[in-house]
Amino acid sequence: MNARLRKSSRVEKALSRLGGFCWDRPWKVLGGWLIATIAAGLFVGAYSDNLVSGSGSIAGSQSARVDAELISSFGIRDSQTLILTYDNPELNADENARSEFVACIEDKLSEIPAVETVLLASDLVETPRDDKGHALIIALDTKDALAAEQQVPVIRDAIGAMLVDQPEVEWAVTGRSAIGYDLAVFSNEDSMKSELRALPLALIVLLFAFGAVLSALLPIILAVAARTIAFASVVAFAGLFEISTVSQAIVTMLAIALGIDYSLFVYHRYRQILGDTGGITPGEIDRQRRDALIDAMGQSGIVVLYSGVAVAIGMTSLVITPMMEMRSIGLGGLAAVLISVAVALTMLPAMLSLIGAKALDWPNLAKSGRGYAATSKHWCKWGRIVVTYPWIAIASSFALILLMALPSIFTQSGFPDDEFFPSELESIRGANMLGDMEIKGFSAPVFVVISREDDSKVITSQSAPKLRDLKAAIEGDPRVAEVSTPRLSTRPSLMPIPVSRVQNLVSESGNKILFRVTPQSDTSLFALRGLARDIPTWIELEGVTIETGGQAQFLNDFDDGVTASYLPVILVVLVATGLALVLMLGAPLASIKALILNLLSVAAGYGMVVFVFQLGYGATLFGVPGPTGLIPSSVPVVIFAVLFGLSMDYEIFLISRMKEIYLSSGDNEGSIVEALGDTGSVISSAALIMALVFGAFAFSQIVIVQMVGLGLATAILVDALLIRAVLGPALMMVAGKWNWWPLIPERTSAIH
Repeated sequence: MNARLRKSSRVEKALSRLGGFCWDRPWKVLGGWLIATIAAGLFVGAYSDNLVSGSGSIAGSQSARVDAELISSFGIRDSQTLILTYDNPELNADENARSEFVACIEDKLSEIPAVETVLLASDLVETPRDDKGHALIIALDTKDALAAEQQVPVIRDAIGAMLVDQPEVEWAVTGRSAIGYDLAVFSNEDSMKSELRALPLALIVLLFAFGAVLSALLPIILAVAARTIAFASVVAFAGLFEISTVSQAIVTMLAIALGIDYSLFVYHRYRQILGDTGGITPGEIDRQRRDALIDAMGQSGIVVLYSGVAVAIGMTSLVITPMMEMRSIGLGGLAAVLISVAVALTMLPAMLSLIGAKALDWPNLAKSGRGYAATSKHWCKWGRIVVTYPWIAIASSFALILLMALPSIFTQSGFPDDEFFPSELESIRGANMLGDMEIKGFSAPVFVVISREDDSKVITSQSAPKLRDLKAAIEGDPRVAEVSTPRLSTRPSLMPIPVSRVQNLVSESGNKILFRVTPQSDTSLFALRGLARDIPTWIELEGVTIETGGQAQFLNDFDDGVTASYLPVILVVLVATGLALVLMLGAPLASIKALILNLLSVAAGYGMVVFVFQLGYGATLFGVPGPTGLIPSSVPVVIFAVLFGLSMDYEIFLISRMKEIYLSSGDNEGSIVEALGDTGSVISSAALIMALVFGAFAFSQIVIVQMVGLGLATAILVDALLIRAVLGPALMMVAGKWNWWPLIPERTSAIH
């Protein structure tokens, strides 16, 4: 017998023994999971604020270098600066009242140790519309952006307590750290809402699939336990290194979807093997139930295990990327899949041990086996149509998939402006107030650090004219409102150097100078990113380095980093998943076909994301005001990494059954039809549940989460209804005996 088959057989036996162990010791297994779930819930509640909003710094990037220089050479902590916006007609009109108001704010905030100073925004930028409100700079002295985020609620509480008797004053605290904090809190609440939308829908599908309440509840219970423990494990790691809040959405999505999916595979096979227990004595029923579970663990448990490996490969490919946000998604997804596999292979057998065969059909909405027999007959009929007209099935399904994938060629990479952020966030309200004052760009400056490589002074008689030309070029750009620079001259002057009293724009040794560029209020994020790329190209000085920093340059670096990770991630996923498939199936052609079909489902899902969100066709259905015009560069790679493993669920489940039937009968056509009959109902039910879970996140209020949710939901439906039910079986029919090369001769000789 083939060595690979012997290895697979040993895995199946090990899973069967695991099922028997959990069946015989249910209270120990369930007790352990119950303790873990309760502890995880308590832990998450106490330490979930360990998660970081945003994407963190990108090691070695230009934005990271400039951030470090801003702190070390100029004493500026851009990501740790908050902005208090306030608007009131009386304060706007009366300068004395406004001065008194500012003095009270300064006194109140001075009581907070993390607050370094409070200054007028007019010290940095002219306010064209001060009749629309005013702004204060709250400079923090914190060690990093995470510490600054934790000060946001403290500062808001202090201001709110001071203004409790002045409801006529409209105010908000905004800034990079405030937006990060608000998104963290909102993401947590939004994930819970999406979860609450998904679970009832999944329960309804399970009720239709099994016709019994208890059978439908089992996968839900397992999924909730998996989600709770997986998220707790991510929060625990967040205490050791930075993990983004975006991991919460991916943990919730995957843990619920996979928890239901994996338990459904094992449970479906268990019920199928168990069949009708009518007329059997209690002792025989118990023995038959245990044997059915052991067989199901060997047959479907290995599908769960290999599927988990496939998803874990995709998640691991994200963990090795340099961006903190991408690593967080990978780590969250990895935790979700590992816990989901463990729950399906241990907690489910223990629960089935304690639930009698008749109880599983409570309240007898449908007799055991009747629903399966009916759906199996329909799927077999469909399978015969596919194998009878394989080329028509291939052409029609392939054309439809390509049509769905077509919009992806119009992808425009970037980050949507903050108009696509939830408007109820205080930080977004504050940003809009800055917009009313026509100084919205004040909250997103571009920092230009000009350095001498030999540590000599930057401003010399030779460099000064070119530096003045650079300043003039920046000031003349339509994207720019104003530029703060040091005095760009070496000639003595009786006039004071026009350096802002808020910031020192020259390093102590003079080997570095800083230009602070404030964008126009209506400058889009896309245009601002272009400005950050353009400025260093506007001057050439020998021995001088020019680098830009701030939010715009960070997003440029993030895009560059994500784009550079595309090829490594795709190669890792394809190679590792291909090897796993070959090891499981022992058939290279079937494995290559599975990889290609997975790529098609990913392309279809991503194409619909571009069609709906970037191009705007149907965006309003998801609460998005119009086309975003851009797709964040992280969306396609996340969809690819997650989907490639998820799509493998159904491929492994279907194709392993085809292989089992074919190698015992030698009938290629019959194996396709019978395998579709055996697996079609569970694949379609599992796909519908998973699509509903992901679809619930498509109605999130965070546009990036919506994009990922829609892409995953669409691709899962395409994968189950077009690829696994039409295109895949048709290709298997055309390939004939070559599907299982080189296993066919050896198996055939063993049978005969």
